Amino acid sequence: MAVIKKFLAKYAGTKSLIILFAMIVVFNLLLFPLLMPADDDIKPLDIMFAYSSEDAYEMISALGDAGRQNYIKGLLFLDFIYPVIYSLFLGFSIFLLYREILPAVSPLLILLSDYIENTGIIIMLSSYPSGLITIAWITSFFTSLKWILAGLAVLVILIGLLRRIRLNFL
Repeated sequence: MAVIKKFLAKYAGTKSLIILFAMIVVFNLLLFPLLMPADDDIKPLDIMFAYSSEDAYEMISALGDAGRQNYIKGLLFLDFIYPVIYSLFLGFSIFLLYREILPAVSPLLILLSDYIENTGIIIMLSSYPSGLITIAWITSFFTSLKWILAGLAVLVILIGLLRRIRLNFL
């Protein structure tokens, strides 16, 4: 734990938050639109909250061969880096607000969920047209878990910000 606290104390700062936030914006506005499915009718599985295996394979089928290959490239080249960036942003934010190690490392669970989700999506895309129903359900579970944990992390940050505002103004 001492190593983690030393890491957080050294790197968790305003400058790091600004850089990480800028990277989040670049990924979402520039990089993801290049490689990830972007269509009103086709929603990438990793931005959905929950989906059935039928929904997953309907989306995968609608992508076509080129779309499936682009989605795999997007997952491999972008969506294995992006979770590290947003997890650090969330973890650093929590550490700066609370100065506690355990809540600050909790975004690692989001990172792990995202990696399991990405792996499941890659397996489904690569094995298409075979329908791997169990993989689809497991992947959907980790997609939902990722969003729940991310929502909780944001809630913890908002509570910390409100607490700071209250302490500074009362």
